[in-house]
Amino acid sequence: MVLLSFLNVLTFVLPISSGERASFSVTVFLSLAVFLTIVASEIPKNSNTISIVSVYMTAMIALSTATVMTSLLESRLASRDKDRDSIGSGFRSVYRIARICQCNRDGNSHSATELEWNDIVDALDYFLFWLFFLLTVVATVVLFVIAIKQ
Repeated sequence: MVLLSFLNVLTFVLPISSGERASFSVTVFLSLAVFLTIVASEIPKNSNTISIVSVYMTAMIALSTATVMTSLLESRLASRDKDRDSIGSGFRSVYRIARICQCNRDGNSHSATELEWNDIVDALDYFLFWLFFLLTVVATVVLFVIAIKQ
């Protein structure tokens, strides 16, 4: 279950050009949903408390839903044409900050005319990978801490 949760994060490691990102994230989502169904069938129906595992699985399914949505939005961004859809200053700032965080010079490796939408998606991938990784780690640590205390 924990390994499936961390597989969800690896969605942002797949290159956007491969076309497999959305199918990978949907597959992980469906695997988590099937796993939740199996866990739910084993839990007593008349229980007054909610299982910690069920709460964790629900949180991971919500995170997986967010992963699917962001991967689809990134696919949409990557398919844009820079000549028809200009890259806004907010996206340029995200790109520069990602370059600086990755220790790639000063964040100005591309001039304004050379920057492509795929570069923006790569920068978003960097931030989304770390965001979803941290959320998964926090949820998993909380699960184990609560499980140890009970």
